[in-house]
Amino acid sequence: MTLRLVCIAAAICGLAAPALAADEDWDGGYDAAPAAESTTTDLSIRIGIGGVAQPDWEGSDDYEIVPWPIVSLEYLRLPGIGTVGGRTVGFSIGPSFNFVGERDPSSDAALTGLGTVDSAFEFGLRATYEVDHWGAYAALRQGFGGHDGLVGEAVLYAVWRPTDVFVVRAGPNVSFASADYFDTYFSVTPAQSFRSGLPVYSAGSGFKSVGAQALATYSLTEKVDLHFRAGYDRLVSGAADSPIVTTAGSRDQFSAGLGLSYRIDLDLFD
Repeated sequence: MTLRLVCIAAAICGLAAPALAADEDWDGGYDAAPAAESTTTDLSIRIGIGGVAQPDWEGSDDYEIVPWPIVSLEYLRLPGIGTVGGRTVGFSIGPSFNFVGERDPSSDAALTGLGTVDSAFEFGLRATYEVDHWGAYAALRQGFGGHDGLVGEAVLYAVWRPTDVFVVRAGPNVSFASADYFDTYFSVTPAQSFRSGLPVYSAGSGFKSVGAQALATYSLTEKVDLHFRAGYDRLVSGAADSPIVTTAGSRDQFSAGLGLSYRIDLDLFD
């Protein structure tokens, strides 16, 4: 009984902490092979791991490979309340999570004099609407740790299912952030200017980037999925004009990742 209560609590909390890949898994609540929706399945969760090639730091023109945790709630049925996820998605609202790694000047001479920016966690909410051939997604998060600003993104995407086991979601995206975020990663204070030689700069706030993303899922078996993601973002406004980017980095930001996941189905209610 205790284990079942823990599973139920974890599933509900999963609505507040979806995929750990910065919410780039805007999958509408189901993958190529949907979670079983039978009388014996009350909870379906997907867990996995992969790797992502991405810029060393936002605005960098150097790249690194970092882990890509894959964790998502695919299906939840609460007796007397209803269901979440499954083949029919429509509108859903849930959590949004992101992790921003430490920016360490010792790892890149281009950051000399700017000081270390600690790792940051971002928590918030996301809303998704998906039908057969298209969907839309928006998220807003509050930062903790390395920065304490507000950040978010919006995506409009097409859904293509060439086979029963393969699905692709792709479309344009835009991101935005508050002044606290911009100041942390793109502004240059007088003290930083003195140490680095870069001009003093105030990045402001507003739109941060525009670009496009693609996410593909191929079901190798009933429960095992192969995931691929690719993205391009072009820094704009205060982020694009930051001397940190124009002098030592690039406005063009690319990413690509590959991962493998397994779906766990649980019967919580007898």
